[in-house]
Formats: sequence, structure tokens, C-alpha cells
Amino acid sequence: MNKKKSIIAASAGNHAQGVALTAKLLGIDATIVMPETAPQAKQQATKGYGAKVILKGKNFNETRLYMEELAKENGMTIVHPYDDKFVMAGQGTIGLEILDDIGM
Repeated sequence: MNKKKSIIAASAGNHAQGVALTAKLLGIDATIVMPETAPQAKQQATKGYGAKVILKGKNFNETRLYMEELAKENGMTIVHPYDDKFVMAGQGTIGLEILDDIGM
């Protein structure tokens, strides 16, 4: 991933929180676009990690399209929840990394 000033993602919850926390740890601004129906607990957790949360869209497709529009307008790097080879690679190795970290 090219390091830009800020990142953006579309998610209703878990991906949002992961992106928000990672951005916080790396000192990068994060914007998360969530569907208007996103659970309040997920919104608060994402905000708690320092991300800006925008509620937009009645479904994920509307949310994703708005996220892509914002990214283009503002030169943000998109961290896609599933259509990104680096995200998929990370999801594919996380279990092995956890086992390695705990010495198994």
C-alpha cells in the first residue's frame, strides 16, 4: 500500500475497527464510511480508535460507492474490505501469525 496522508474504508463493523486501529498505530488519518444501518456499538468502537465515521447509504453497495467517490476527490488510499490482494493475504496468514506469536 502506498503511504498517503489518509486512508478510507467502507465497512459496517469489524473491518472498520481494524482499519481505524491500524491507522491510529501508524499515525495516519482514517475515514470510515458505514451504512446508515451500522450498529451503534460498531460506530462507537470505530470512533474510539480515532477514525472519522461517516454514515452514508442504505446498503453496503451505496456505502462503497460513496467511499470510492470520497477517496477520488480527496486523494485517499482505499483499504477495501475484500477486493484487495494485500487484505486477502493478511486474512490468509493471521492465524499462523497468532500461533507464532504465542509460541505454537
